[in-house]
Amino acid sequence: MTLAAAGEAAATPPALPRLPGELTVERLASGLTVALLVNPQAPVVSTALWYRAGTRDEPAGHGGIAHFLEHMMFKGSARFGLGEVDRRTQALGGANNAFTGHDATVYYFQFAADRWQAALEMEADRMAGLLLDPEQVESERRVILEEIAMYEDDPWDALTQRVEAELYGPHPYGRPVLGTAAELLATGTEELRAFHRRVYTPGNAVLVVAGDLGEPARALEAVERAFAPVPPSAATPERPTAPARPARSGLARIERRKGEVGRMFLALPAPAADHPDFAPLRLAAAVLGVGRSSRLYRELVDEAQRCAWAGTGLADAPDPGAFAVTAELVSGTEPSLVEEAVLRQLGELAASAPSEAELERAREVLFADWTFGHERISQQGLTAGSDLTLFRPGWSEDQVGRLAEVGAEDVRRVAERYLGQPAADGAGGGVLGWSLPNRMAGA
Repeated sequence: MTLAAAGEAAATPPALPRLPGELTVERLASGLTVALLVNPQAPVVSTALWYRAGTRDEPAGHGGIAHFLEHMMFKGSARFGLGEVDRRTQALGGANNAFTGHDATVYYFQFAADRWQAALEMEADRMAGLLLDPEQVESERRVILEEIAMYEDDPWDALTQRVEAELYGPHPYGRPVLGTAAELLATGTEELRAFHRRVYTPGNAVLVVAGDLGEPARALEAVERAFAPVPPSAATPERPTAPARPARSGLARIERRKGEVGRMFLALPAPAADHPDFAPLRLAAAVLGVGRSSRLYRELVDEAQRCAWAGTGLADAPDPGAFAVTAELVSGTEPSLVEEAVLRQLGELAASAPSEAELERAREVLFADWTFGHERISQQGLTAGSDLTLFRPGWSEDQVGRLAEVGAEDVRRVAERYLGQPAADGAGGGVLGWSLPNRMAGA
């Protein structure tokens, strides 16, 4: 390579991370959206069935019903009786699971490429013919009540729920996905059946099939055959309008006494994921608290050794979310010193743009996280499903691409708008939660 050619290569920006595979999207006559992500990197196929059915879709007084129904989807349907979904999956050497969030509920399978259509049969059957046996409803209610008690007993989970409830107020993002014990006790077989009938329909679902599919047309035919017995959607259910989170000034404070070490959770209002400020705010989060080279990690963990770890996070949601700073303190550390350092770091980024070198390091960390996070076909399928269910096709890749366009002044500007002086009246406001060790007897 000549010196000129080497110079041109150095000046060429690196290729942006992309979702592997070739994506095609079809909508069946029943209303079901089908996404085929062809990627023969390994002889496996992962399916992910997304329902637009989360905490935000729950009827009043029945919080946690979306999560309750997720459990019941494994408790028997017309063709596959109690426990049969798990037994058949294991017998075929596959894996399955599910999760519920505020915006959606997701069911996924992973099989070898020569037997993946078994997932379609099970998904179609429980979409159309879920049994909801009353005895199983009662049994599973007890399981979830224990799960709620475990969350309330865990210092981090309990603190997170308290902070989010305070930050979001009446918005569904402030409600626990599991619901409360009282709501769970008020939810029975008929409520579950009505919720399933309303939101578990083809027109309210997105099916992603990802991996070594072979010919996409034949894969689509397999989906059409499997879901042919499912009645088509009469209409897609309208999602209820979510109330806005409360406006606030200053920093609300929450303190709990739980566990053996101090834990801090600072949550500040942030824009929705499709807002123009979201990409620069992701980079602000990376500069402050993603990776060992971030500002908070260097100061609080490496240098002052006041925290075992410290980091930041940004909620990736269709409604306005939260920018979070979390830290776990080293035993004996004075919490006020950590709080002071965190607020100072936020203020410094709001006042002065990061250097180009620091910004580039943060960008590379996010690019690497994206690349490593999408090595597995199952995650590739989940990302495609999230895009289609909550945003639009290719949305996640576009968001990664936007990171390459963000400049240092963009980062400073959003830090000033969303992070600067959160404790000052009239300057935004958020919620600062502390979970501190139980006081010693006589202290």
